[in-house]
Amino acid sequence: MRWMLEVTYIGIITSWKWLLGSAAVVGALMGILFGVGVLGGGGDGDTSLPPLAVSSTPTPAPNPAPTQAPAPTPTPQPTAVPAAKFISVPILATRAKNVGSLEFVLVYDPAKLELAQVERGLLSGDALIDSSSPGPGRLWAGIIDINGMDGTGPVAVVKFRVRENAGGTMPFYLENVAAFDANTLVDILTTTTPGEFNGSGMAPLSPIVTFQ
Repeated sequence: MRWMLEVTYIGIITSWKWLLGSAAVVGALMGILFGVGVLGGGGDGDTSLPPLAVSSTPTPAPNPAPTQAPAPTPTPQPTAVPAAKFISVPILATRAKNVGSLEFVLVYDPAKLELAQVERGLLSGDALIDSSSPGPGRLWAGIIDINGMDGTGPVAVVKFRVRENAGGTMPFYLENVAAFDANTLVDILTTTTPGEFNGSGMAPLSPIVTFQ
């Protein structure tokens, strides 16, 4: 019996110490919780949560008004300049026989025609030719062929530039005609026929010198 009482006493003592230790631990834990404000039904501690930042609705940036590109400045196109019109007027000789030299003055309208060039014709072959302008609308030409010119054909070709807006008939006259025989140097009688250009696409009519 005694040993059962000792065991019981030891168990009570042990249980009492265990209960006392447990009560001390629980008391300490409660003190800590009260200290931090967890228990106690809303102590002085600040339990409010920080306010949530309310993001303001961003104001959309105004769309810039579309800038209209300036209309390209049209590049002026160069005005087409019509090509200058030139005509060639042959000085025709007929019934030539051993003509050693020939000179004449060709009269034309300087308001409509501009002298450009004087060349030998087929009949003059390798003859020497010279020309000058003694005045407006007048062309002097001299031809020398020591072998003598024979037959019919152009003895010279005169090239003119037709002036802008020129129109109507443009006559050609031969004046002061003089011709000499290649061997005897005797004068050769001549007659002339005028020519003209009417401004159309047709070739000019040649002025003619006819040997007698």
